[in-house]
Amino acid sequence: MGRRALLTGLAGLAATPAFAAIPGQSWLDYEIRLRARLADAGAFDPVAEREILRLTNAVRAERGATPCAWSDELALAARAHAGDLAARAYVEHVSPEGFDPSHRVSILARRMIGSASENIAYRRADTPTTPAELMAIWRKSPPHWGNLLRPTHARVGIGVAVRGDRTYAVGLYSRPDGELGAPVPFRLGREADLAGAISQASPHIDGFAVSNPVDTTTVPQMAEGAAPVLAPGVYQLRPQRRLDARRYQVLWGPIFVRV
Repeated sequence: MGRRALLTGLAGLAATPAFAAIPGQSWLDYEIRLRARLADAGAFDPVAEREILRLTNAVRAERGATPCAWSDELALAARAHAGDLAARAYVEHVSPEGFDPSHRVSILARRMIGSASENIAYRRADTPTTPAELMAIWRKSPPHWGNLLRPTHARVGIGVAVRGDRTYAVGLYSRPDGELGAPVPFRLGREADLAGAISQASPHIDGFAVSNPVDTTTVPQMAEGAAPVLAPGVYQLRPQRRLDARRYQVLWGPIFVRV
């Protein structure tokens, strides 16, 4: 599908929205918070992050799973949350404002098509916490260990933040469904930037829709015809890949705020 056809598809969707766009200010504020945590000088331990990657792949090899490659986009989201946990001294997958791992990945991974699973580890000790000790915390938790060993996972990003005697680790694991041809701006000023990113996606994307990033139960369908641009608010890009003559696979893309 060419760029003009993609724009037509978006216009048709905007004509008959399946939901009312939710206000964007809290999302803009959270993105600013995440970016600020990424800029915290000296907060992260990149040596520990890469050692956890090595230990992860060693364990996966023992279980017959293929190694996970490092993902810079997943690492951004993992570091941002680890930094936020350290800065505000909490240990949760969901932020105090209600944002979950899927939101963070979709805010910071601007080209990734797909979703991710998140692990968190926390340790407070008089001596520096080692990567092996953080891995041991995950080993004791079946859901976290399952994320780490899942055979279908192919990419990983690790964030390790240290504040005094407290160490926070976040791991994000994914099997991406592709990559957009260009980053989608978080603050979107024109719909053409969506079409431009989709038209060069790899593997090829046949179309796209947008959805409410909070209500995941409603999947909008593509529509025909011209219509007004998207109203201001928060949306999630939903790339669509054709499975056969009658069916499409609806995927997950970045979250953006139409300003």
